[in-house]
Amino acid sequence: MSLKLNSKSDPEIMQNIFLIAAGGAIGASLRYLSGLIALKLFGKNNIITGTVFANLAGCFCAGFILAMTMNLSTENSYGYLFFSVGVIGSLSTFSTFILELLMLAEKKSYAQLAAYLIVQITGVLITTYSGFWIYKLLFGDI
Repeated sequence: MSLKLNSKSDPEIMQNIFLIAAGGAIGASLRYLSGLIALKLFGKNNIITGTVFANLAGCFCAGFILAMTMNLSTENSYGYLFFSVGVIGSLSTFSTFILELLMLAEKKSYAQLAAYLIVQITGVLITTYSGFWIYKLLFGDI
């Protein structure tokens, strides 16, 4: 049985998986470090968590890469697979965001929950657009 998908050869698929896995290892490590940094800077019971840092950084990079891929049509390039799917995919984490919201709800910390939600949503919108805008500023219109 062959693994051929979209007319790609098995070695090319394996190479893409390796690129994504390598990027994922870096993104997961950055995610862990962001948690340690947030804990050290803001303490355990704060709305500024490693998830906030990771999601803001990931969304900034995602906006930058979105602008790049719109300009260069690189959705299937090695760089896109490594950075966007691998690094950013494992750095920013929606599931942890939801888990932290549920933990605040369980503690009945509704003011903290609302603040956390506002910080995350507005922060990721701003950083995603900032990454997009900085790409345009550096490399011109898309």
